[in-house]
Amino acid sequence: MSEQVTVTAAEIARLAKVERAAVSNWRRRHQDFPAPVGGTAANPLYALTEVEGWLEARGTPASIAPLDRLWQELRICGEESRLVDVLADVASFLSCKYLGDDLPSEPDEMLAARLPVAVARESHLPGGPPFPDGLPPRHVPFWRRLAAVAREHPADDLFEELHSRYIDSTSRATPTTSAELTSLIATMVEPDGSVLDPACGTGNLLWALAAKSDIRVAAQEIDPALARIAAFRLGGADVRVGDSLRDDRFALSPGHDVVVCDPPTGIKDWGHEDLGYDPRWEFSLPPRAESELAWVQHCYAHVRPGGTAIVVMPIAAASRRSGRRIRGNLVRAGALRRIVALPPRMTSGHSLGLHLWVLTRSGDHPSTVRMIDVSAFDRDRLQDGLPDDQPGVTADVPAVELLDDEVDLTPARYMKRPVHTVADDHSAALEGLRPLLRRVTGAVPAHHDRAEVAMSMVSIADLVKAEAVHVVLNRDTPRSDLRPRPGDILVPALDSAAPPVVLDEPLNQTPPDCHLLRCDRTVLDPHFVAGFLRSEANMRQAVTGTGTFRYDVRRAVIPRMPLAEQRRYGAEFRRLAKFADLLHRAVALGDDVVRLAHAGLTTGVFDPLDMEGE
Repeated sequence: MSEQVTVTAAEIARLAKVERAAVSNWRRRHQDFPAPVGGTAANPLYALTEVEGWLEARGTPASIAPLDRLWQELRICGEESRLVDVLADVASFLSCKYLGDDLPSEPDEMLAARLPVAVARESHLPGGPPFPDGLPPRHVPFWRRLAAVAREHPADDLFEELHSRYIDSTSRATPTTSAELTSLIATMVEPDGSVLDPACGTGNLLWALAAKSDIRVAAQEIDPALARIAAFRLGGADVRVGDSLRDDRFALSPGHDVVVCDPPTGIKDWGHEDLGYDPRWEFSLPPRAESELAWVQHCYAHVRPGGTAIVVMPIAAASRRSGRRIRGNLVRAGALRRIVALPPRMTSGHSLGLHLWVLTRSGDHPSTVRMIDVSAFDRDRLQDGLPDDQPGVTADVPAVELLDDEVDLTPARYMKRPVHTVADDHSAALEGLRPLLRRVTGAVPAHHDRAEVAMSMVSIADLVKAEAVHVVLNRDTPRSDLRPRPGDILVPALDSAAPPVVLDEPLNQTPPDCHLLRCDRTVLDPHFVAGFLRSEANMRQAVTGTGTFRYDVRRAVIPRMPLAEQRRYGAEFRRLAKFADLLHRAVALGDDVVRLAHAGLTTGVFDPLDMEGE
């Protein structure tokens, strides 16, 4: 392409197979390191050709995978229009069969004129025709490269790789539902029935749910490009384009078993003047400043009898004075069943907390609303779903108690802990913390002297070819008869926070969503391999990003070293793992001690004078 391809510091680290800190050191220590050609001071961009030349001169040639180069060229195409529009055109291109052998040989000008017509004819994604502004001949090389890469990768996997890079991109202007939030909501949905998302974006929520068996998904999205992307990712889903509030494309459809929605927030011009008598407002016309309450009622209107709506809401919607009438009517009608206060940073748009409102359409009128406050939880604690009955975290609040002048539905207002529970739990946490802290102190790693260790890297894929390691990918584990045994390495495929583990005991089968690695222990030390598999460089290149964590262990690299040296590294990795385990346990108990002490002091359970000796 004629435009200059640029890369970030993180991308340079991935290309050079080094830690990101190494790139920072290069920038500080080497005056000849390429100067930024764009971006910002916080996130500079560098010319890829200059970076390649610099690395080559230092004897560290960049290893640019086809997908990495493809993404860089896609970003260039997106500089003249929205990046998401180009990504949507990619979805249209991959959805059709137009990957003919004549694509690489046809002149650029001819292909630029013919390709949009051919893709528009063969692609059936919603959202209007692709290439609405035409295809400039100078962008044709990108589409040639896309066609070439698509011949080597399944279309779905290729697009998810590009989509995950888009989600992580600083150029992305569209808020998306985070992977953590989609995973949590997925635990709240039964694995069958029909599910609608009326503000689907690129389809993250439904993409997570579609993995469940027997779920039929449908969606609506106001942005045609986002709708095309969602339709491609969701396969045969019914995705319709339009403003769900002003132009409800599912108005005549039968109700759905579940409606999930992470709607836009703070929208003033949502249709208040035009929709005053809309039948969806069962609980009163939403005020102009309460677009979120319009979305709540829209979702509820599409729920069949017995069905459920789960709506992501800003915290303020639970207490704003302008929305108290609708909140009160939702409680009186028995429609609002649960409100969940979530931890901060569970959305990509901001670092604030969120609420989930859970509504059910049924004929009964429960006398309580369940409040769940997990706002103080570590986000990892929600991987398996919301807690059941737990003092101080869950409370069934009588509806009559909620129906005061404020109708404040903030869960924290209604959390109470029995006096004896606070005191007993605090004592138990302290008793567990003291000996654990002594063990942490004894396990603190020794000081490491600075060294410049040259490492020649080899990929796991090459080690498989050399029969030094056997790999069973997570998608193949149901068909594999290889039972995990001591010394095997389990590598989580979908959780970037979980480290690889070397087994001490045999297992009946490989856990779901894990890769299994079995090393030839005459040439490879398992603890050495596991330690390098969790390196920052490997995690960056093997984990696709926010929304879709998929560790392709075959792309990971480890150093070539003699077995004796591997064992030295392996022993150090084991010591670090032991220390990390002790530290995490101590932090969790310490959090409990502080939280329970604070709860006791602020509820009259503890007297500060009684704690002076602590």
